[in-house]
Amino acid sequence: MHQLVTTALDAQDYRRATQLIKQWRKTAPKDPLMLLSIGRLQEGTLQWDAAEKTYLTFLKRVNNPKLMGQARTGLKRVQQAREANRQEALNEAKAVLGSEEPGLLVIMPPEDAKRAAMGLADVLRIDPYMARLQLPKRGLRLQRTGSIGEMEYYGKALQDAGIPTICSTIDALKTVDIFQIKHFRAVVPQPVVACQSPSGQMGSMKFEWSEVTQIVRAQLPVLAQINAKGPWGKPKRKEQVQEYAQVIDLHMHGRKIILRVCDLTYEFRNSMALVPDQTNLTPSRIRWNGLLQNITRETDCPLLEDFTNFGQGALEMIPLLPYIPIHLDINQRKASAWDTAFQIYTTLIFRQAAV
Repeated sequence: MHQLVTTALDAQDYRRATQLIKQWRKTAPKDPLMLLSIGRLQEGTLQWDAAEKTYLTFLKRVNNPKLMGQARTGLKRVQQAREANRQEALNEAKAVLGSEEPGLLVIMPPEDAKRAAMGLADVLRIDPYMARLQLPKRGLRLQRTGSIGEMEYYGKALQDAGIPTICSTIDALKTVDIFQIKHFRAVVPQPVVACQSPSGQMGSMKFEWSEVTQIVRAQLPVLAQINAKGPWGKPKRKEQVQEYAQVIDLHMHGRKIILRVCDLTYEFRNSMALVPDQTNLTPSRIRWNGLLQNITRETDCPLLEDFTNFGQGALEMIPLLPYIPIHLDINQRKASAWDTAFQIYTTLIFRQAAV
């Protein structure tokens, strides 16, 4: 039977080989040569993953050096063929018009973490242990940056492995209009805000609280350079967190805009009263908390507060991306990757919810 199957496989007659193996399985189900032939059949029918698994199983069960050599040779062929197939698919994705635009790939928590970790390791060619650490348990994770064609290729491969993904060009994220709220003139029954448009023009806007479809809250570190002592007491400049900016983004999909308010840029002196018995001596922190309470009371929509984990994972990749306007005038002495990471996070979520 082994010779008959081998002859069929050599002739690439996979239909006959399949029929013969079915007969073989009935007459000699434990014959190790049958497992080797199954691997060759799977290899010939381009079932790379199945063939790899079969050859590995064969190597665990058989101690015959000659047969083990055949299995190792088959395993090497499978791995080389699969890699060549992937490279061809990646080259095709990159060849599509517009695929060279800068983009990014974000992954989300999978339903089956064990399967997803193996898939992530296989697709990105990383250690399975590292893959488990990279899978987010909640929220988003910026996984990779590069051309959008490449990102979409990896995104599809990860989705096939059970990992939800989002791909986007950088230019697409820039299309979301963000208005910076300077202060509230009224909160109820209809909110009215003084705000700055994306182009820098000042004006006012009325809206309904029911138009707010989701809210994103975050803390952004404000960095400063300080003098410190280095090795052997030599002076050096050191970056240190000076304070944290509290930022709230109100997503309004009906108007296709985001209204952004920040405690460090909010004009408390020009604002309507935000807490009872407010005076000029009422601390800004108490007024800010009053604004938060007003927003929470008047809105009934999802509140997203998972930015910090996203930001920590994105910091190393931010310098690889083209410039992204952040629409946040907090007068950082040095450009902060945290600000850019937040801009990516909020606009990604906005566009994802709009799909």
